Amino acid sequence: MSVVPPKDYDEALDVIEALSRDLKILRQENELLKRGRFGRSSERMDPGQLGLFAGKATGPELREEASKPELGRRSKPKKAGHGRQALPEALPREVIELDLPDSDRCCSDCGKQMRLIGQDVTERGHIVPAKVVVNQYRIKKYGCPDGHQIKSASAPEGLVAGTKYEASVYASVVTSKYADHMPLNRLEGIFKRSGLHLPRQTMWDMLLRVDELVAQPILAQMHTELLREPVLHADETPVTTRLEDGKGTKTGYVWCWRSLEEPGPTKVLVDFRVSRGRDGPLDFLGSWSGTLILDGYAGYDEVIRQNGIRRAGCWAHARRKVKDAYDTGAKEAAALLRTVQLLFRLERSAKQAAAKHANPSRALLGQRERIRGRRSRRVLEILFAQAAELQDSLSVLPKSQLGKALRYLERQRPALEAFLDDPRLPIHNNDAERDLRHLAVGRRNWLVFGSQRGGDVACRLYSLVLSCKHAGIDTEAYLLDVIGRAPTTKPSAMGELTPWAWAAREAEVGLVETA
Repeated sequence: MSVVPPKDYDEALDVIEALSRDLKILRQENELLKRGRFGRSSERMDPGQLGLFAGKATGPELREEASKPELGRRSKPKKAGHGRQALPEALPREVIELDLPDSDRCCSDCGKQMRLIGQDVTERGHIVPAKVVVNQYRIKKYGCPDGHQIKSASAPEGLVAGTKYEASVYASVVTSKYADHMPLNRLEGIFKRSGLHLPRQTMWDMLLRVDELVAQPILAQMHTELLREPVLHADETPVTTRLEDGKGTKTGYVWCWRSLEEPGPTKVLVDFRVSRGRDGPLDFLGSWSGTLILDGYAGYDEVIRQNGIRRAGCWAHARRKVKDAYDTGAKEAAALLRTVQLLFRLERSAKQAAAKHANPSRALLGQRERIRGRRSRRVLEILFAQAAELQDSLSVLPKSQLGKALRYLERQRPALEAFLDDPRLPIHNNDAERDLRHLAVGRRNWLVFGSQRGGDVACRLYSLVLSCKHAGIDTEAYLLDVIGRAPTTKPSAMGELTPWAWAAREAEVGLVETA
């Protein structure tokens, strides 16, 4: 920053004051960067710690809300001792009989033959290392004695004509890369240890084939079903992407779209775009209209305006900004942060009360409607009054972390208040963030998308993996089944192959077998 030498004493004071403000802001930004790089990411804090700085701003109304029975501190039940947890009953058992030799079955005191009186059972987990097995098909051929014709049995069809690999290899490669975050070069080494030379290019061709024949038709159906939901979460994250000519990289974006956690199956899709512009939401949502839960990013504004979508804000983002201000030395943010934490405590109390009912999903709506209608609304009134008081204070610099947090609360107030009138809505967008975290973990391993096409393929396969995860099913078992069925399934019946439909069918089969 270049500074023109002051001409008089008053001008020098103005320069010093400006430099002091800039220095304070830079120190806050530096502290925030250090905390982001080296500090812990958790936003949890001891409520007593915030109380040290709350002062008068807490107010008697807020203390009254916090002291009500539903929000009183509950002593956590003591956890049972660790002990040894039994191995799951669903695991197959291989019985190994251990017996005494005949020479040791006589009593050493009297010499009489001893009789079997019972047995002790000890179980230990055992892992059978994965191995590659070659299925060798010997196709019998029969010929007419007079040479009229030759007949032979039909060989099972592969995913690709003339392929060397069964569908299980395709399913394994997809699961390893997109569920277990294994880059293809590591997979190549793993297969090599098993005695199979499977080059990276061949595995990439496999991923392309699964995407073309399985992911694309199923994702089209998943997209249609997702847009039938009245409420959606949305979020996005950057991914480094190589340029098509191989010279340099650019920043692409993965957009996450998902349904509510409750009720019904969770439906999630991730979509790759080369930019973070408004075209992403416009193309994906089409004419969809409902409630969209998201942060304050302006890239959604156009689709919200065109489709008449209701915007619901994320209190986790708002809390994070206030917490950043508090961490960088703005102790006056303590009272505001304490009030935000009370809002989350009210939500937890509603969920805990609903968990005691036979139908928790329905009970949760009733609990939220009751608590939000009066208590949460009152907490928000106090919170925004605190924010307005701080914003009017001359001690808060507009460019400081606290100033940015206060502006966020002011701009996003209508969206942040949307949950009060709709008990279906959670008060945060953490569910979408958790889904993108799965991709972020993989990003630390494979680092970049090799191309725009690579990003498209990866996001479609990530959509299947994440949906299997939410449905509680084995991704590899699901892929192994649908790889054989998707190419011959009519578009009208593709709904049977979505992960949530597949999970429901497997659950029905399990109930029938149990009965």
